[in-house]
Amino acid sequence: MNLKRLLIVSTFLTDFSNATLIFLFTLIIGQQKSAYWLSLLWASYYGGSFVSHLVMVSYVDRLTSRFLMLGSEVSRWLIVTTLLVNGNFNRPLNLVIIVCLLGIVEPIFHPAEVRLLTEAFSPTEMVQINAILELSGQSTTIIGPFLATLLTTWFNARFTLTVMSVILFSSVIIVLMMPTSTVGKNKIPVSSLQTSLSTFIHSSALRHSASLMFLLNTLFIGTVVPVLLKFIQRFGPHANFNYTLLTASQSIGLILMAAHLAHKPVHQTNLLKRNLCTVLFIAGLLALISMTTKLYLLILWFLLIGLLSAIFDVENNLLFQNASPHSEIGRMYVFKGLINVGSVTLGTILANVVLNWLSVQQLYFGCAVFLLLISLWLLLHHSFK
Repeated sequence: MNLKRLLIVSTFLTDFSNATLIFLFTLIIGQQKSAYWLSLLWASYYGGSFVSHLVMVSYVDRLTSRFLMLGSEVSRWLIVTTLLVNGNFNRPLNLVIIVCLLGIVEPIFHPAEVRLLTEAFSPTEMVQINAILELSGQSTTIIGPFLATLLTTWFNARFTLTVMSVILFSSVIIVLMMPTSTVGKNKIPVSSLQTSLSTFIHSSALRHSASLMFLLNTLFIGTVVPVLLKFIQRFGPHANFNYTLLTASQSIGLILMAAHLAHKPVHQTNLLKRNLCTVLFIAGLLALISMTTKLYLLILWFLLIGLLSAIFDVENNLLFQNASPHSEIGRMYVFKGLINVGSVTLGTILANVVLNWLSVQQLYFGCAVFLLLISLWLLLHHSFK
């Protein structure tokens, strides 16, 4: 198996195992404890991820990509295996600590992976690779929770953890199979942290790419998605089923578009304007969602949002990768990761505060208006610049 295939398989196993484990721990705590522990579980994961990104920025481009990826996968395998040997799933504090540790070590894999991908693939090939990785990532959000539910129902949590331990060990073996000569230490001098931060701030393409991600995360992913179950409750009984239906339709849209983009070349011109247009359309759909009273229309709107989200993710990644200096691409992705985690957290906090005064429908409509106005202003600004 060549390096390109090893990288794609390794990325899939990492995303799949992470999605499955987080959902499994959510199931375990959700069956035993209150919503407080569920909130604490997710907060510990994002908190660990945020701390990891803060620390990672100082070393990610100074160590070899293979070493970082191997360290991340070995650490996750040891964490899961330790919990499996210990076998104490009834104490929620144990699971919160485990998830926090996973949040710390899992993000280390991706900046190192991106650096290897940009070395192994040409800029033209990266269009297809980004689409394949988007397809892989979205597939794991469906397959992972489904497998966790199936194995836990048919067997038990211990058996599911055993399967995940085997999968993580397989991922470790795949990383070890990567040739050291190709993924050896970067010979390009790594600039200081202050210089890297200055590069990020003063690059308009990097700044615009991260800003659009911040905008969409804060006003859509962080605010809309967490309270979707509450929004769907106004449609009567079977709220859990309807919630699953909507999230599945969005995931299907993402997968369909990612599969399409993986086989169709994406033009790399005017990426910023195309990204802004995508945000504009998502804002329009969000406005329609806030005013929709028919479930079948909601399913259609979320399917379309899934299609547009895949386009946004692929083109936003291309914009970011093309603008990143290769010697500092790991750090650039750490900065982007910090903004990603921070913006989703900010959106969640914003939604919790605003919902003290507004209904969920009003929150959705307000987010749609802000997204429309900001993206339209930015689009006009860059069109007549």
